[in-house]
Amino acid sequence: MRAWTLTSAGLTLSPSHPLPGSAPPTASSATTQSQPTITGNNLLLKITHAALNPVDLHILRLFPHWLPFRRNPTPGFDFCGRVIGAGPDVDANEFTVSDVVCGALGAGDVFWGKGSLAEYLLVSSSLVAKKPKTWGGLNGRNEVSGEEAVGLFGIAGQTAVLMVQTTGVASDADWKGKRCLVNGASGGVGSILTQILKGKGAEVWGTTGSAEGEELVTQCGGKVVNYKDHHPVTAHLAELFGEDKLDFIFDCAGSQDMFSQSPAYLKKEGKFISIAGGPSQGVVPYVKNKLRPVWLGRTPREFELLLLIPGKKTVREVGRLVEEGVLERGLVDGAVWEMEELVKAYERLGSGRAKGKVVIRVGK
Repeated sequence: MRAWTLTSAGLTLSPSHPLPGSAPPTASSATTQSQPTITGNNLLLKITHAALNPVDLHILRLFPHWLPFRRNPTPGFDFCGRVIGAGPDVDANEFTVSDVVCGALGAGDVFWGKGSLAEYLLVSSSLVAKKPKTWGGLNGRNEVSGEEAVGLFGIAGQTAVLMVQTTGVASDADWKGKRCLVNGASGGVGSILTQILKGKGAEVWGTTGSAEGEELVTQCGGKVVNYKDHHPVTAHLAELFGEDKLDFIFDCAGSQDMFSQSPAYLKKEGKFISIAGGPSQGVVPYVKNKLRPVWLGRTPREFELLLLIPGKKTVREVGRLVEEGVLERGLVDGAVWEMEELVKAYERLGSGRAKGKVVIRVGK
C-alpha cells in the first residue's frame, strides 16, 4: 500500500514503497499479500480521505521517530474509508463489509506510529461511525461526501461535541436564548462548533480576521466579530456584551487576554472553555486559570481546558447531529489535496490561514 512515514523531526516525511504517484496496488494484491489478521472488534478499512489537525504538527516536531516501537511512523488521526474486513467480535448488525465509516484514532495509536495517512488502516470499531448518506437539514443538498465527513467525524468534530457537552447544559431546549462566543470560528473546530450551537438554538458570535473567514462564520450561522477591525478585541467585546453578558466563551484559537478580561463580558456563572494549550501544551494555562486561587490573581470565571479522547460517545453524536440537521455542512479549506501533496498540505495547516479542514484524498 501507499503510506507516508515520518523520517526526522519536523516536516520531513518520506513516501513508503510504492512511491506516491506510481500505480497503487490492485485490490487483489493488497488483500492477498499484505492483509493483516483481523481480530476482536477491529475493522480493516480502505481509506479514501484523511484530514489534518494542529496536533499533527506537534507530534511531527516533538515525538522522536526513531524509537524502537515508533520507527518510521505514519502520521494522521482523521479518516474516512470503506470496510473491507471485520473481526469476529464486530456486531454484524452494526458494521458490515462495504460500509463507509469515519472517525479519529486515539493518541496512543498515532504515538505508536499507526496513523491514517495510509491506504489501509486497522481500527477498533468503537472509534468509528457510519457516514450518513444524506444531510438531515433542508439545505438543498443531498449526499454527504467523504471530504466533508472526514473533518466532521474526526478530531475537529468530536472536539466540538465535547466542548458542548462540557457546558453542562442538559438538553437542546435549554440552549434557547444562550449567548455564546466562539473564538476562532472559521477554523476546523470553530466552524463545526458554531453550527452545533446555532442548531441547538443558541445565539452565536464568532471571531475571525478576514473577509473569507467572515463569509464562513456567516454560513455556519454565527454573527461576525472581526478582531482586525477592533483592537483590542477584548475592549470591543466589553462594549458589545457589557450590559447583556455571554453565557459561554469557546476558545478554539488560544487567547489568554480574552480569559483575563472576561469579567467584562462573561456572566459570573458563565464558563470559558478552551482547547488551545499553547507552547506548554496546556500546563501553564491550566495552572494559571484553573488551579491558582482568585486571591493570587486568577480571573474569577470558570475555566476548562479540554483534551479529546476520541471514542464511541463523541463520534456517534456527530452522526446524530448530521442526521437531525443540526450540522449542515462540513467545511473544507479550498481544494482537496492529493496524497502526493501532503507536505504542502501540512504547510497550509501550519500557516494558520486554513479556513475549515485541510483534507487529503488518500484513495478511491
